[in-house]
Amino acid sequence: MSAQVRLAVLGDPLLHTRSPELHRAGAESLGLDCESVALRTPVAQLHETLQRLAASGYLGCNLTMPLKEPVLTHLHGTSDAARRARSVNTVTFRADGAHGDSTDGAGFVDLLASLDRHAADARVVFLGAGGAVRSLALALADAKAAPVRVVSRREPGVEEAWGGALGARWSEWGSDRARDTVRSADILVNGTPLGVGPLSNVLADVAQGTLVVDLTYDVSLTPWVSEARRRGLESVDGLGLLVHQARHSLSLWFQRPVPLAPLAAAVGWPR
Repeated sequence: MSAQVRLAVLGDPLLHTRSPELHRAGAESLGLDCESVALRTPVAQLHETLQRLAASGYLGCNLTMPLKEPVLTHLHGTSDAARRARSVNTVTFRADGAHGDSTDGAGFVDLLASLDRHAADARVVFLGAGGAVRSLALALADAKAAPVRVVSRREPGVEEAWGGALGARWSEWGSDRARDTVRSADILVNGTPLGVGPLSNVLADVAQGTLVVDLTYDVSLTPWVSEARRRGLESVDGLGLLVHQARHSLSLWFQRPVPLAPLAAAVGWPR
């Protein structure tokens, strides 16, 4: 093994994360020794924590909720993907300062391909309209997918990094139009914090053959994914996205390709 690299994942409350395992597995696949830590980081402590990590020789860190948008004011520069989505999940500490990127979108496109679902051929519907969803939607647009549709409680404004108002592509949660939108989906993605109760009602409108994706993950399958599978739907939780976006983050940090298989094996994906 060569000299140790240091990585971290920041979030709040950060109750359960597999990122350190993915960091170590990716580094080991390249012959690198890696220390990776999970640090609970409230938004108010983000700037201080980033400075401390940089001063301590960390190569980079991943960010999870609720830090992906607040971090933008603490960075020296951002990639085009992060700037457009106003969402950062990957920070690299460079000599000229901290730089931010978003690998969520690229990871999502890769996840779909691994499931034989190709972005350019799919009608994708998102439940929720937050920063993580924006990142995925913009990546799908870059992959020449049909314009995504969004179901949420509030219509996103032009200022929310959707590249303009959603207009007819938005449906209000619980409306007849939203139910029609869900029925039309080839891929249905949950980007909300809602539990299985209200989400089970959504599943009643999902057509057979639809891929159901939950962006959250836990020690075991999320209840919504379990319920979708019980209904005979192909469904995956956020662990798959975590694996694919981690590969992109690690490739950015190490400046060379990182193989997928060791990452998947480290966290037991697929499950």
